[in-house]
Amino acid sequence: MAQGKQNSRTFAQIMADFTFGLSYNSIPREVLAAARRHLADTVACAFGAYNTAAVQAVRRYATEKGGRADATIIGTDRKVPASLAALINGTMVRYLDANDIFVFSRGGPSGHCSDGTPGLLALAEQYRRNGEELLTCLVASYELQGALGESFNFWDRGLHVLTNVGWVIPIVAARLTGATPKEAVHACGLSVATDMVLNTWLRTTHAIPMIKGVAVGLVLERALEAAELATLGVTATEDALETALSGLVPSGDAGIIQTRLEQLRKRWTTPRNMIKAYPAQLYTQAAIEAALGLYQNGARAGGVRKLILYGHRNVCGGVQGSPQAFAPASREAADHSTPYVMAMALLRGQLTSREYDEAPWTTPEVKALMARIELVEDPDRNRALDAEGMLGVRLVAELTNASTKEITVHQPKGHPDAPLSDAELLEKMAWLLENLAPARTPERLLDVCSRLSTADDVQQLMKICNATTA
Repeated sequence: MAQGKQNSRTFAQIMADFTFGLSYNSIPREVLAAARRHLADTVACAFGAYNTAAVQAVRRYATEKGGRADATIIGTDRKVPASLAALINGTMVRYLDANDIFVFSRGGPSGHCSDGTPGLLALAEQYRRNGEELLTCLVASYELQGALGESFNFWDRGLHVLTNVGWVIPIVAARLTGATPKEAVHACGLSVATDMVLNTWLRTTHAIPMIKGVAVGLVLERALEAAELATLGVTATEDALETALSGLVPSGDAGIIQTRLEQLRKRWTTPRNMIKAYPAQLYTQAAIEAALGLYQNGARAGGVRKLILYGHRNVCGGVQGSPQAFAPASREAADHSTPYVMAMALLRGQLTSREYDEAPWTTPEVKALMARIELVEDPDRNRALDAEGMLGVRLVAELTNASTKEITVHQPKGHPDAPLSDAELLEKMAWLLENLAPARTPERLLDVCSRLSTADDVQQLMKICNATTA
């Protein structure tokens, strides 16, 4: 009888019960440690995008629209309504494609759990929640997104995985606003009805536009509005997720989602999120590392006759390896282009956000090097991707002096199986914040996240990154 009653709960009710029942002291120490590092990385990724064109446009929209001074726009001392702060800060977090990403123990599509963090930060600031409550809600967000990502393939159904954020964040946001679990369920229903994110921009035959980064902010803005409306008594259907999924998955697959959601607390996925070493798409990370390995071993672009990359289908094919990837037309396309990021890594000996400034993909030097790159899909690496989640590559450089150099990467740096050290994370944060903040800002940011506890800590976190004091 008890089991039957449990199974009668809707997906949103299970998610709300988990979110509202989670306490800081019940979260394993290693999960909290991961959450603190991810928070520091996420804020640095946001601040690093401060001067990009899309961010400037969205920031202008948010500041001109104005309203209540609820939450801080990262990089400024300006406060706007929480939903607008989520809009602009969400755009900032995602824009450089440097923020973390959930990786399965097997291959397959994934999502950026940190996409939801700006919404939680805005509400924690607005409602003066303490650091422990913010971290608890951050973990709830990561765990729910991980559970849904493992049990439902968004991409195969024509949806962008950002849809996951639109389903999860209204529930977690409701906890931060002081709502009830029932109101959280209605918040989810409001968002599900209006926030199914179609995959309209990641296609092999099209250039990638600015929406790749801006879409996150738009989803978060709606998610926070849904939570606020539900708190004010606006209702939706409690089985909105089941209704939405009924046309997207075979009936039997709904049971897979139910089972995975009921495993929450029994296994934790937050530590399975990768903190990227480089600002580029997930599957290009190993290719960048291999190209940097060649550079560190003395190879230079002028002495390379040909570069042959042996990899799985997601680094040698798809958007990353399409014909369009050899002629990227935008910053958004460049950070999803395997040949471009390899070329820049070998030309400059680094791959930071600076390698996208002033459109290097249009220069003859970069075009010529990309033309000397060959991408070879390796069946063995496809099998390793599917069975073991191996993202590695083998890169062979045929040099003009008739010799060859070879680099093999098994798992890229930052992957949960090859995590960044604190020193490597600080190095990443340093280039993200270069010319935007004082030199000690990365250390200050990592320090405040490592001891985040009180409401004052949350306020301090938002003050650390301020471009006006650089």
